[in-house]
Amino acid sequence: MLKRLLYRAHAAVFRVDGWFKQRFTSAGMLLVGLLVLAGVFGVNTRANLAYQLATLAMGLLLVAMLGALWFRPAISIRRRLPRYASEGDPLQYVIEVENHSRRVQRGLLIQEQVQGSPLAAMVGGGRLVSYSNWVAAVRRRIGARPRALPVPDVPPGGRVEVRMQWRPLRRGYVRLAGCSLLRPDPLGLFYARKHLRLRESLLVLPRRYPVNWTAWTGELRDKPGGLSQAASTSGVEEFATLREYRPGDPLRHIDWKGWARLGVPIVKEFFETCFVRQALILDTSLPADARAARFEAAVSVAASFAASGPAAMRGALDLVFVGTSVHRVSAGAGVASIDGVLEALACVESQPQENFAMLKDCVHERAGELSSCVCVLLAWDDERRALVRSLRRSGVPVLVLLMNDGDAESSPEPGPMADQPARFKVLSPQGLAAALAGLAP
Repeated sequence: MLKRLLYRAHAAVFRVDGWFKQRFTSAGMLLVGLLVLAGVFGVNTRANLAYQLATLAMGLLLVAMLGALWFRPAISIRRRLPRYASEGDPLQYVIEVENHSRRVQRGLLIQEQVQGSPLAAMVGGGRLVSYSNWVAAVRRRIGARPRALPVPDVPPGGRVEVRMQWRPLRRGYVRLAGCSLLRPDPLGLFYARKHLRLRESLLVLPRRYPVNWTAWTGELRDKPGGLSQAASTSGVEEFATLREYRPGDPLRHIDWKGWARLGVPIVKEFFETCFVRQALILDTSLPADARAARFEAAVSVAASFAASGPAAMRGALDLVFVGTSVHRVSAGAGVASIDGVLEALACVESQPQENFAMLKDCVHERAGELSSCVCVLLAWDDERRALVRSLRRSGVPVLVLLMNDGDAESSPEPGPMADQPARFKVLSPQGLAAALAGLAP
């Protein structure tokens, strides 16, 4: 109960602080501070003249705030958003501002408004108590903190473009509620504001780092006929050469242009290519005593391997993880784009510990199809060791990436990976980019 009241007090302070920072200019904030100080020292009007300074400051602020009531610009906006953004990378896009009035609109600023409630950060397992930590959690949960940017002068009936730039703070969907148009008063103290509603969503992909996928493929087991299986869903076939027609050749392979040019039947010959199927297993069952940063680091590791893999692969990549059920998302040659895998990783959430059994059963069923496997695990208990042991018994080369919280703890025993210690790596959220870049078999 006490924590709930504390969080509600944090939310109230956060809203008031946000309103002041958005509506007052730097000079206005300075004048507000002067008003407070003068009011404190000017309580006794007989002792000093500070109350006169407070009265002057209050009068200036009231005039500036009253002037904002007449701010009614006839303006519309339109965004040109990219398909994706990436966590931690600067996002750039354009907003078109159109003036529907007969007056030139000067001195405007525009600021994105991101949808989100401060009270959503009340959950936190009792860790987020101080106001600074709570504010950091709110901003991360909302997903962005765009700043106001100046708008060029907009002529009557004309339009201008404003290049927006901000940095997404988390993966997943960022909900854009609209934009605020701001204009300072003639005294430069207070911003008049008009909210333009324009709801859109932007998918933010997980943070990704360079990683050398091919160094970990090992002796891949090619699957004859696998590409034909992929071609059955995508219509892709491997062309080899042209030759003369032989009885029994399918008519769909006849090269009609070659026949017309040479005067004899010519057919296209295809060869059956071996098919490589890589598996990327993401453990979503976060232990109760683990920090959320461990799971986010695991998602980033999986996204890094997914983004680096298809460029070096001749087959498909299967991402396997557990949500409300077991999900298997495929990408690669003749299957689908890697975008689907990254979209799934952008929206994945941690699950209860008992859901890991569902993941283990799914992997066991398809172990015979795999050429190699990368396991990104959140713990190293008996269930996860049994999964790795089962994959190795099936002859699948395995790379185990075990995530921890970065605490000073002893490295766990490799268990079923004891004979291949180079393929058992312990990673932490701190210095993840350097750790992935330095991975070497």
